Amino acid sequence: MKANNLLLQPASLCSGLFMAALSMPLSGQTVAPAPVPSEDEPITMSVFEVSTDNDIGYQSTRAAAVTRMDTPIEDIPMNVTVLNQEFMEDTLARTMEDVLEYVPGFVSTSNNDAWVVRGFGNANTKFLNGFLQQESIGKVSIANIERVEVLKGPAAVLFGQGGYAATVNRVTKRPLGKAHTQIRGSYVSPLDAFRVELDHGGPIGSQGSPFRYRINAVYDDGDYWREITHQEKAYAGSFSWQMSKKTLLVLDYVDVVETDGGAVWRQPMWQGDPDGFTLPNGMRLEYGDNRQGYAAEGDQRRWKRGFAMADFQHAFSENLQLRIQFSRDTKDQLYEEHQPSQGSLTFLQDAVLMPRRWRTRTQDITNLRSRNELVAKFSTGPAEHRLLAGISWDQSSGLVWNQDGRYNYGGLRANDANLNLQWPTRNVGRRLNHYPNLTLAEFLTDVRLAGFNPNMPGPINVINPALSPRVLSESERPPLLAGARNLDFSKNLEYYLADVASFFDGRYFMTGGVRRTETYDRRYNSTTDRVTREGTADSTTYSTGLVWHLNRSKNATLYANLNSSFNPEFRLQPDDTPLKPEEGNQKEAGLRYSLKDNRIQGMFSVYEIIQQNVAIPDSSRDDWFIQIDGLRSRGFEATVNSRFTENWSVMGGYSYTDSRDTTTGAKQRYSPYHMFTAFNTYRFRDGRLKGLDLSLGSIFIGSRPIEPAPRNSLGAATTPLWTMPGEWRFDGVVKYKLPTSGKVNYTIGLKVANLLDNQNIFKLGDRVSYQRQPGRTYAFNLSARF
Repeated sequence: MKANNLLLQPASLCSGLFMAALSMPLSGQTVAPAPVPSEDEPITMSVFEVSTDNDIGYQSTRAAAVTRMDTPIEDIPMNVTVLNQEFMEDTLARTMEDVLEYVPGFVSTSNNDAWVVRGFGNANTKFLNGFLQQESIGKVSIANIERVEVLKGPAAVLFGQGGYAATVNRVTKRPLGKAHTQIRGSYVSPLDAFRVELDHGGPIGSQGSPFRYRINAVYDDGDYWREITHQEKAYAGSFSWQMSKKTLLVLDYVDVVETDGGAVWRQPMWQGDPDGFTLPNGMRLEYGDNRQGYAAEGDQRRWKRGFAMADFQHAFSENLQLRIQFSRDTKDQLYEEHQPSQGSLTFLQDAVLMPRRWRTRTQDITNLRSRNELVAKFSTGPAEHRLLAGISWDQSSGLVWNQDGRYNYGGLRANDANLNLQWPTRNVGRRLNHYPNLTLAEFLTDVRLAGFNPNMPGPINVINPALSPRVLSESERPPLLAGARNLDFSKNLEYYLADVASFFDGRYFMTGGVRRTETYDRRYNSTTDRVTREGTADSTTYSTGLVWHLNRSKNATLYANLNSSFNPEFRLQPDDTPLKPEEGNQKEAGLRYSLKDNRIQGMFSVYEIIQQNVAIPDSSRDDWFIQIDGLRSRGFEATVNSRFTENWSVMGGYSYTDSRDTTTGAKQRYSPYHMFTAFNTYRFRDGRLKGLDLSLGSIFIGSRPIEPAPRNSLGAATTPLWTMPGEWRFDGVVKYKLPTSGKVNYTIGLKVANLLDNQNIFKLGDRVSYQRQPGRTYAFNLSARF
């Protein structure tokens, strides 16, 4: 296809650019080791990478991912938050969720690092060193992460197609010029979870060697709150070679293997009551501490992630620099598990049962990505420019294979042929059943008494899973149907141009950008030997922004932006007319402030994001589509990142979000009106308590509808069946650096998450199920640094 030929070109182009750039510093000269800027700082190229020299406490002054160039945050016309290493260490964070939950407006909606931000989900917005990461199950570890940069709103010009919520870029730890080692061990109660982390690196050879390395490793073994086993093994390596004073090569590799003993399934809910069930005879069954786990013996979820990256940077001169990056990202994911149906229940005299089925899910995906960028500095009249031109190339291929068994709902009559059928090929029974005269003890002697087929996976006892019918062995399980075995393939070729122009001694900044994207996508179902999806799509997106520093000290700054993102649409109208790509278009304005010699920093911002070109069936014409506006999200955000004293640091803020369907006016699910976060740390720097740090984190998430409110016949919104209530959560952290005169520095720490053991903090839910956040946990930490 024409699209295929077009998309194959960048591979040879990237190779040619790389060889040309590599030859320039080597021709006619001897390569000499470059001087090391600082023993404690990674080797950096000023245009592309951020130096943390000016970071103080939680305050970071620069970001690189937001503009693809090292830029002072105060000169960026967007809402940017940087979560640096000191913040991650003070929160004793282990996963991305542990740090992102303190960014106002980020509301977690699953156990797989899924969020609602500014009223939109965050699909295709997670990056590692500027490369999009394949969506996966599980929470992402941050053991090898130096900092996290968050850009709110759509940003397709710099990051390509994706969501409209926010872009989250994780920046990995780079090699340092001084030998160092840190070991941290932790134990979490009552989860009985052990974790060990290693961070080791330095120069290879002498102190001034151009070769450096860094190794991070993690081993984690324990349980989730819902009493499901979890194990993680991870390794990350980084190697840097300062090839000359103007040339740097960095190689990164990450390998992560995680295995869970099943899934953390949501708990079923009946008639909008999340606390338990009231049976017809008046008996009350309560969930209690909400630690019921619905995984069965033999269940497992295993995923292996691999990431390899080569990052080549060369400075032709101070005003012209080149960066060529290539990455290989792999995901091997397997589910083998019993899946419950929370919306199907059987009520006994003294128990509630939930049906299950056996299923497998297989994903084996490889992504190849390349980014090639050239940055030029020059002047045009009164304007000083930093112009970035880039070519991005992505290819994804892989297997997605789902095989689902059949549900054994219960409620079959004694004369129903399906009651004793060995291997039914469809779901059997009824979704809702009542047996008020049948006790659990009687049911366990013969599941057919409640209409369950004994040759299929049996139900689980919702309140006390240990008192459930036995789990069928592998040989007893009904065989799975073939399922759709899909082979997916896609390619993207993107050209982009972005300019940061400053005027009048840096008092005014103007940014602008354009990105052209061409996409090819194909799905082949090998089970049916059919191509079920194939097409091309293209889109051009733009962005612009303005910054006005109200005075020369830059302690008050106004900014505004118009940004957009898109998702390709491959479907065609019956007359072969292509549909427009779905878009998310944002208008934002804000005020940044920096007071008291930069000790008190923060911002206020207002925004509107409109989802456009959402394709829905045309009710007046079969097989045709119309494209309409989807969600409209409006809001206000205020953040603070301050050192009120030398000892006291605060980071957090407030967000107000009103996200609604433009057609129905219904409120977006999971999106609260109000959210507040604050993380306070007080450090004792002298006296008897010197070395002691006390931290208190507080998070408030307002009430959230579980789904858009339905409409009655008059068009007025009715009351949702259930709304997740607004709740506070408080976390406490105590750290103490032991006094020592040797080379090894020891720090002990204790984190008490959910200090007040609030059991009513909900993460997600729908009309028939929900999941709460964990209750109180204790994490004991000991680290040694030398």
